[in-house]
Amino acid sequence: MRSERVVGAVLLVIAGGLWWLRGSPEEVGIAAGEEVRGPELPAVGREGAEEPQTIELRLGALASIAGTITDPQGKPVAGAQVCASTMSERLTQDERRRRNCVTSERDGHYRIAGLFGVRHEVIAGAPTFKPTRYERGEGAGRREWIDLRPAMEALGVDIVLEAGGVEVRGVVKDLSGGAIEGAVVQDWRQFSTLTGPEGEFSMWVQPGEIGLSATADGYTMGSDGGVAPGHAYEILLTPEAVLVGKVVRAGGGEPLEGVRVLGNGPGGGSTMTDAQGQFRIDRLLPGPYKPRAESDEVYGLAEEQVMLGLGETSEPVVIAAHPAFFVEGRVVIEGGGSCDTGWVALRDAAGGRWAQAQVEVDGVARLRGIRAGEYKVDVRCQGHVPEDTYEDVKITDRSVSGLAWKVSRGQAIRGVVVDARGEPVAKVRVVAAPQQNASDPRVQKTSGNAKTAASGRFEVTGLLSGRYLLEVQAWEPPRATPPKPLEVTVSKGQDLDGVRIELPATGEVRGSVRDAEGRPVRGASAALSGGSSRYGSSVADDGTFRIEYVGAGEYRVRAHRGFEDLRAPGTSDDDVQGEKIEVRSDAVTTVDLVVASASGKITGVVRDEHGSPVADAFVEAARESERAGAAGNAGSLETRWSFGKKPNLTDADGRFSLSDLSEGKHTLRAHRRGGGEALVEHVALGSEVTLTIAAAGRVAGTVSLRGGAAPEEFSVRMFDETSGYRRQDQFYRTGGAWSFAEVPAGTFKLQVSTGAGAAETTVTVAAGEELAGVRVELTPKVTVRGTVVDLDGKPVPGMAVQVTGSGATASAKDGKANVTDESGRFEVHNAPAGPVRVIVIPNGRGDYDFTSASALLSAEAPTVELPPIPIAPRRVEPNGASGDLGYTLRDVEPGADPLQRRWIVAHVRPGGPAARAGVVVGDEIVSVDGHDVRGANNHLFFPLTRVAANTAVTLGLARGASVAVTAVPR
Repeated sequence: MRSERVVGAVLLVIAGGLWWLRGSPEEVGIAAGEEVRGPELPAVGREGAEEPQTIELRLGALASIAGTITDPQGKPVAGAQVCASTMSERLTQDERRRRNCVTSERDGHYRIAGLFGVRHEVIAGAPTFKPTRYERGEGAGRREWIDLRPAMEALGVDIVLEAGGVEVRGVVKDLSGGAIEGAVVQDWRQFSTLTGPEGEFSMWVQPGEIGLSATADGYTMGSDGGVAPGHAYEILLTPEAVLVGKVVRAGGGEPLEGVRVLGNGPGGGSTMTDAQGQFRIDRLLPGPYKPRAESDEVYGLAEEQVMLGLGETSEPVVIAAHPAFFVEGRVVIEGGGSCDTGWVALRDAAGGRWAQAQVEVDGVARLRGIRAGEYKVDVRCQGHVPEDTYEDVKITDRSVSGLAWKVSRGQAIRGVVVDARGEPVAKVRVVAAPQQNASDPRVQKTSGNAKTAASGRFEVTGLLSGRYLLEVQAWEPPRATPPKPLEVTVSKGQDLDGVRIELPATGEVRGSVRDAEGRPVRGASAALSGGSSRYGSSVADDGTFRIEYVGAGEYRVRAHRGFEDLRAPGTSDDDVQGEKIEVRSDAVTTVDLVVASASGKITGVVRDEHGSPVADAFVEAARESERAGAAGNAGSLETRWSFGKKPNLTDADGRFSLSDLSEGKHTLRAHRRGGGEALVEHVALGSEVTLTIAAAGRVAGTVSLRGGAAPEEFSVRMFDETSGYRRQDQFYRTGGAWSFAEVPAGTFKLQVSTGAGAAETTVTVAAGEELAGVRVELTPKVTVRGTVVDLDGKPVPGMAVQVTGSGATASAKDGKANVTDESGRFEVHNAPAGPVRVIVIPNGRGDYDFTSASALLSAEAPTVELPPIPIAPRRVEPNGASGDLGYTLRDVEPGADPLQRRWIVAHVRPGGPAARAGVVVGDEIVSVDGHDVRGANNHLFFPLTRVAANTAVTLGLARGASVAVTAVPR
């Protein structure tokens, strides 16, 4: 989550009339590993709390953090920048993103004042050093934050800077190329700086792959990534969209003050209403937004999504807020103490509602805007074991508070991670994954993870007794980890100590990615695949790349750019790309990749339905795959996944120019403010294209339960499988009415779901059409029962089953009936009727593979018994690499019936395993190792063919032949 955060911040002043609330600051010194504690919350009753019992955050006295910044030798660092940030859900997004930074004094001392009494992280940086986060404690007691209280003075928050930082430089501009002064630029650790008069900035970061983001008043967030040092960062910001409106009491129309409003759209955003009930959420991306209002007393949704365009401010949106309640409780640790990291979730299966809140100071979680209903409780506390079940929370006509949800400390696994030389490895994560227990398949399972300290030591806590697989994940930087997890056993009532995990010996890969003329390919990345490991690196501005800590072995190195595979000159998408290399321990391997030119251009103009130019329309392009059997909508889908690409906007005359395009045909998509889009396929490089955005339409209708009653709350999902266009919305107390504005022409699936029922239908919308009166009657949900069996028909225990369809997913949240018992039986409640996917997942690490089978559920009876679902054993070790059989299959056409999926060979690689066995293009595979993979059994195809290298697979073909294909290393 940290990599997605923006700079946390807080308000620095409080109105003069509130000064009397401040009181005297409370000074609290923090020793190493010591918890900072403040006043206990007042006791509250279980029900009937008319007023919130916690102090209003914005009325309390402000807090501060102070400490000293030193270098590794203990010398004070003057002029270091120190910033405090928070992600507390109690603050709005605007409050979180404001910058709270100071500069250390000559003696290294700093003090950050004006902070709200919530959890904060503190990070410091200075020239020649890496940005370093404050942390204290070891093992399970290690913390990277400070819990502040009102009026608290947190002292002794000392940071020792890490040596080895590198300097990066860049510039922040708007889309016209104008410099943006005063923009906040930050890395994933939340270390930040400000841009100068020409938009320029400089900051010291850790070496390697670094992504930077920037924000500024009047703009949305922009980003750029590259290799530090050496990459010249250019961050482009687009004009902000703004959502404005008012929250009023439903029925009376009185404005409501102090209600949180969330944007609910691609740019997120949150704020609080003022005394007139008005709200304003800025710095939003273009797209659909459905603002939601919630507090301890009310909940409401806007009636219809708001389509915001580039730089557009919405018309005032009125949100009618209905009576609602809050649920407050404390997550307590058995034997004493409160949880300080975790969350509490409420799920109302009958109404389809869900809410979640972070655990705040003293283990308190407060969930707001809760509607009447009966809720299942799910509790998570880092490093602790939750109860098997918790008492349901029933909300009728008043809030519930004073609850206590107990967790236990559980058991621990402790050990050390070292490299091949026996040296400790810091900052890698050890993950403990439970293994299946066939004798008791529905027993509660726990998992955990922990990061290694500088000494390489780790402590994974909150575990129950049982068998676990220990895996190492290493991302800072990426490095080779053991190909197989370590199996350990935690005995009942005893911790497991003395575990030693040794990482494999490694080498280094250096290389370049250039086109045939020797020019670096901008925005490219290099990826290594082989064995059980994957490695990658962005390519530097000069075309070079470097990948460290690569495990010894054979690999294939390929070049990518975003979702696009970069091909060698004169090759096709069906050809094997990249170069084979062998990495040796303690050695450097070099490789130079030559790819087809990526300097093509496409120009054109975007017009509306009347032929007038459209200014400020976004235009995106994606190279179409030439792979045999490829589905036709891949290019359209990729244009919708263009996150991180440089924005291309039309000018005042509607013109655009797309550059740095790879050889081949492209799909172009244009979309504009106010809705509407255009799609043109098969565009050649050098073309001049006109994209015509047809008038957007509108779809509206009603939803009813059987018998005619309207559901109080329901969701509607609308998507076009051909173009990839999709929208989803939630509706509350609309009398069953729903609508989508600014809809492009197309044929859409509509999936409607609520707690009591679900339905799916299809509508076709013409350009500019106002399609009203679409009526959807919900089919009651059903209980699904069945048996999971192996390929010989024997029951398989310990598999978790989910059922998904019509926009709804059902699994057991009220017990473990959805986990197969010793006879392979399962039961899933509130499953949607109609076409569904039955997903079968190992409940912990086991011997069987993931399976997703298609089924058609009838709603004629409240309970549906499925035929036995066969699943295949796992044929590749966990984290192991599957081999290559030497063929590719024809893609599924959009909208095809999954029960009719056929496995038709689209391409056979010359000289590969399938070619040597006699497989030809057009062959249909009907069985694998004697098991039928047609119709209801087609879900077995991938698990049966996902095999390790040097494994033989017998393919039965529709033409009557049976061939043995031996997989080779991929």
